[in-house]
Amino acid sequence: MSETPIPYVGDHNGPTRVLRLHTRRGVVAKAGLTVGVDGAHYHQGWGSAAFEIPADRPVHVSVSQGGGQAGVAATVLTPEQPAELEYRGPAALYLAGTIGAPGTVKQRGCLLQLAILALVPLVMLALVIVILLAG
Repeated sequence: MSETPIPYVGDHNGPTRVLRLHTRRGVVAKAGLTVGVDGAHYHQGWGSAAFEIPADRPVHVSVSQGGGQAGVAATVLTPEQPAELEYRGPAALYLAGTIGAPGTVKQRGCLLQLAILALVPLVMLALVIVILLAG
């Protein structure tokens, strides 16, 4: 985790706090992330990062992979909520990621990915059987 938080760049003169964002890859993941804080975008690696945010108003936080096109997830963090979030990338990049309180986010698409990976060998086996029986 970076010790010095990334400064807030929006127009705000009130109190601030530090958002700790923990990111975890999905089964398939792009090399890096784009984190959005109230519309300002930061390119980050996987792991943890710290961002300075306003303490007296809601803040919009978004995370995406591949320049904003894959695994998109967003939330609004209110002043009453703890300033700690976790992002989990999806099992397939065409699905949305998840963002929320640490320990509450799940990886989307695991069952779908498993079904696809299990279905391909079954279809191939069925084709081999059909060819053997027909020949």
